Amino acid sequence: MNLVVLSGGTAANALLPAFEALSNELSFILPISDNGGSTSEILRVLGGPAIGDIRSRIVHLIKDKKLSKLLGFRLSTETTSAKQEWNSIVDGTHEVWTGFASEVKEICRSFLIHTQAEILKKHKTSAPFQFEKASVGNLFLTGVRLFLGSLDASIELALRVCRCDERTSIIPCINTNHTHHISALLQNGDVITGQSQISHPSRQQVKKVRPDALPVVCQNLSTESLVGPDSSVFLKSQRSSDDPFEDSEDDEEYAYPGYIHPELKLSQLHFDKLDIDVDHLLPAAIKRIFYINPYGEEVLPQGNNRAVSKLRNSDMIIYSVGSLMTSLLPIIILGNVAETILENEHARKVLLVNNKYDRETFGMDGTQFVQLIVESMNRALNNQKRRRKSYKLESAGGAEPLLWTKFVTDVVYLKDGEIPVDTKSLEHLGIKTFAIDSYCFEVDALAAMLQSLRP
Repeated sequence: MNLVVLSGGTAANALLPAFEALSNELSFILPISDNGGSTSEILRVLGGPAIGDIRSRIVHLIKDKKLSKLLGFRLSTETTSAKQEWNSIVDGTHEVWTGFASEVKEICRSFLIHTQAEILKKHKTSAPFQFEKASVGNLFLTGVRLFLGSLDASIELALRVCRCDERTSIIPCINTNHTHHISALLQNGDVITGQSQISHPSRQQVKKVRPDALPVVCQNLSTESLVGPDSSVFLKSQRSSDDPFEDSEDDEEYAYPGYIHPELKLSQLHFDKLDIDVDHLLPAAIKRIFYINPYGEEVLPQGNNRAVSKLRNSDMIIYSVGSLMTSLLPIIILGNVAETILENEHARKVLLVNNKYDRETFGMDGTQFVQLIVESMNRALNNQKRRRKSYKLESAGGAEPLLWTKFVTDVVYLKDGEIPVDTKSLEHLGIKTFAIDSYCFEVDALAAMLQSLRP
C-alpha cells in the first residue's frame, strides 16, 4: 500500500512503526513554517525554510544509533558552553563523534563546517548567532541545503547518508529556499503572526483570557461546508498589493528582507510549553490559518510537486496526530495539495484525532476537527481556481459545496482521550468512525485498525 502521512511535530514520531508496517511505499509530508526554538536563530541569520520537523522525522527513521545521536544532539542552554560544544563538534573532537566511521564523520563534518562558514559570513551584518539549545541536526541540514541549493535535495542526501529505508520519503510541503510564515485569524478578528506565537508563545506574549470568553468554535454546523468564506478578504498591511493572490515564491523572503513584520522580529529562541489553563488559551477560537509575506499580507504558495505526486498515487492519506492548526493545516491549505486530495477518489482519507487538547484546539470536538479541515481545503480549492484565472469567485451561496467525505472518509479516535467525537453526527455525513480502546495511540492497535481500512 502507498501510504502518505500529513503532519509534522513530535507527536507522530511514536507512530512510525505502525506506518512502516502497513506500507510498501511510505511518504511523510511535513510543514516548513515553525519559527520557534533554535530554528528561529537559523531563520534570523541564514534564512531559508524551517526544518525542525523534518530533522525530527529523519532522526526517528535512522537505524544507526550514532548518527541518530549526532543529528538529535542539542547544545547546552548556557551561551558560552553551547559555543564551546559547537566548536568541538565542528573540529571533530567532541565525544558525540565516538565510534563514527571516518568517512561518515567527514561527510557530516564537511556540511557542519559549511554552516559555520556561512554563520561567520553573516557576522558582519547581523547580531551573533546564538548557539544555546541549537540542534546539530538542524545545522547539518542547513549546511546541506546551502551547499546544494535545494531543500528537497538536502533531505534526500541526509536520508542516504543516514542509510534510511529507500522506500520512505520525507517531503517538505513547499520546496523552497525561502522562509514561509503563517498567521492565525481568530473568530474575534484578532490576528496572531508566526507559528511559535500561535502555538507556544513566551509567557510575556500571552494574552490573558476571561473565563467567560473561552472560544466557541465552528458555530452553525451543517452537513455542507462553507465554500470560500472571507476568501476574498485580505489583511491590510503597510503596503498595498495589486494582486493579493500573487505567489510568494518570487518575493524577497531571505534572511534580510527590506521589511519584516514586527511580530516576526521577536525572538522565539526561548519559549515555554504552556499548560492548558484559562490564562494561556487563545483569546478566541482560530477561524483560519494562512501564509503571509514579511509584510503580514496573505500569500498563496504552491505545494511541492513531489508531494502532489505522492498524494495522487496514494492508497491511504492519513491526517496524523499533532497540532491541527500549526502542523496539519499549513499543508492542506496549499491549493494544489487540497486539489490533489480531492481528486484522488480511490484513497481512504483517515483523520487520527489527538488524545488531548492543545492551546489551539481547546474546546473543539472531533466533528469540529473535521469541519475545520473541510472548510480550509474548500477555501484552498477556491483560491486555487481563482489563482488560475479560470474561475470567478462568487459569494458563498453561489458556489456548490463539496461533501465532507471528499476530504475525510474515516475518523479514528481514542475512547479514553480528552477530545470527544460525536459518531452519529459524522456518520450522518457519511464519514465512518472507529474507536481504539485506549488513552493514547499504541503502535499495534493503530496498525491493526489502519490495516482494516486499506482500500
